[in-house]
Amino acid sequence: MSCFVFIFNKSNPKGVVKIMDPDKAYINKLEGEINERQAEISELKANVQQAQAEAQLQYDDGIEKAEENVSEFKESATDAWSDIKNGVMDAWSEISNAAGKAASKFKRD
Repeated sequence: MSCFVFIFNKSNPKGVVKIMDPDKAYINKLEGEINERQAEISELKANVQQAQAEAQLQYDDGIEKAEENVSEFKESATDAWSDIKNGVMDAWSEISNAAGKAASKFKRD
């Protein structure tokens, strides 16, 4: 026993009726759904690519800022070390002078 699906063609002014095998109708329906899913997948892929590009830009910007911060820190540390070194050298010089003066007082006596 065979079953047929009748499809009315609305675009045809004569109102021709097509008889379609139910298997063919089901296959056509599935092909339509597959095409819809493929379009959705394509859209999702495009969204993923856009998100990846945006993430890469944010990553690159973050790396650039981190490198700038490291550079600033190195400069600050170098400046601070120079200040500390000069301060230590000045203090050492004063200690040496004071020790020399004290030693000279003991040598005279």
